Amino acid sequence: MGKRTEQGVSRRALLIGGAAVAVGAACGMASIPLVAEADVLRPPGSLAEEEFMARCIRCERCISVCPTDVLAPMPIEGGLLAVRTPFVTFANDACTFCDECRKVCPTRAIDTVDPYQPALGRIGVAEVDAERCVAFDQAGTCGICVDACPYEALSFDEGRRPVVDEAKCNGCGECVKICPANVLTSFSGGSQRGINVVTEKQHGERSAQ
Repeated sequence: MGKRTEQGVSRRALLIGGAAVAVGAACGMASIPLVAEADVLRPPGSLAEEEFMARCIRCERCISVCPTDVLAPMPIEGGLLAVRTPFVTFANDACTFCDECRKVCPTRAIDTVDPYQPALGRIGVAEVDAERCVAFDQAGTCGICVDACPYEALSFDEGRRPVVDEAKCNGCGECVKICPANVLTSFSGGSQRGINVVTEKQHGERSAQ
């Protein structure tokens, strides 16, 4: 009886999934990938992407409990299978590593993390965008990200331009939150700031270039 029930549930889930894809195609979303291809910043302490995706049940508890509202549900553009999974955005604030997201996760998709030991797990890595950073355009006119970093992962070079120490950076986003570049250089378009936190994959690809 139990086996038959499981088969029924599986068959029903397959039909529902197929219907969802059909509806998506009918609504003009056929170009959106079905697989989870989202290379995005996950909550601090998240497991490796493959395991995280296998465990996350899209309950959004981590999103609702985040005190700084840096967690948001993944939009459909990230892939149908990744929809509603949590990702980090520093549009309005930074991560304090309060550990609340881990505490409420029912499937343990989020593990413990020490913000002072980035090598053991971090959100991402901060990278300076020389084309948008005000300090690169007008030497000595900015540098508030260096003073704002609570982990001393930022310093100045000889030209008083910010430099990231990736061994100390945990991707908290404090530098992104405070960066004024997307306001002062808004005429150039885009929403990127003078410094941005990127995923380990993105950082590795850029470093290899």
